[in-house]
Amino acid sequence: MSKSRLPVFAAALICLALGACGAPEVRSDTVESAPDLSRAMVLSTACSGCHSDLGGAIASLSTLSEAALIESLIRYKTEADGTTVMHRLARGYSDEEIALIAAYLGQQGEAT
Repeated sequence: MSKSRLPVFAAALICLALGACGAPEVRSDTVESAPDLSRAMVLSTACSGCHSDLGGAIASLSTLSEAALIESLIRYKTEADGTTVMHRLARGYSDEEIALIAAYLGQQGEAT
């Protein structure tokens, strides 16, 4: 494997390892009193591992609108035969959490 492909390969392995762990558990008793923005930021942390503007291996989410993010996450969550990392992660979020994540990431994209 060439040296130039090594960072991409390493990033892909990290994403697969994170996906195998499932969506991060967010205990409602620890974030319930926090503002929605803080909760959304915590929930969207899993996304930034693979979808940052710096990585380049997987598409950045900064160009997607809130509506596009909701549509994509709901599609991943509801596809019965989906087996990708994204399907597994999306199934771990409630519809309310998906809306919070999409609103937060959509705002981040508007700020850039």
